[in-house]
Amino acid sequence: MWTAITSLGDSAILLPLIAWIAVCLLLPPPYWRDGRRWLIAVALCGGSVVLSKLLFMAWGIGPPGLNYTGFSGHTALALLVWPSLAGVLARDARSSLRTTAVALGVLIGVGVGISRCVLKVHSQSEVWLGGVLGAAVVAWFLAGLARSGKVPQSRNIWRLAMLVVGAIAIGWGCYGRVFPSQHLLQDIVPWLSGHPTIFTRRVQLD
Repeated sequence: MWTAITSLGDSAILLPLIAWIAVCLLLPPPYWRDGRRWLIAVALCGGSVVLSKLLFMAWGIGPPGLNYTGFSGHTALALLVWPSLAGVLARDARSSLRTTAVALGVLIGVGVGISRCVLKVHSQSEVWLGGVLGAAVVAWFLAGLARSGKVPQSRNIWRLAMLVVGAIAIGWGCYGRVFPSQHLLQDIVPWLSGHPTIFTRRVQLD
């Protein structure tokens, strides 16, 4: 069960979803502002995760006293993507339905975080840090998400249908796959640091 849940936080499914949400927000108008906001949110969240991992793997930099190798990317991105997808889909629904949809997205993200601890992939501190990052960024994105307003209903329906169909297709084709993000970062570290040493976890997870 936990492996199935953790797959919902893998970059193999989240990166295509991130790109598809961007496409649906940026093309066609009038949601360019939301599209730009989404790209900023993704850059903040994903960039912070990558930076935290590179700093640790290259130079051993991290919060003192914690069992730490970098923010949990699964947790951070799951808490960004799933509530954001729900928020975009329910942007014009009544408040209670919109809140419920976003809450379900948050629940998926929390489940992914728990799964990372249960599967002994991340420490609790790594999951908490990733969770706080993802929650903060998604709160910022959703707070500025515009309502449709005077946009023709036919255009909104077309956009929602495009987003739903694409998301289902991505889930069908990408769920369960594993993106080799950790290996890619490990390949970058020697070039970045100028030495062959890659820092790893000092204390094994219980």
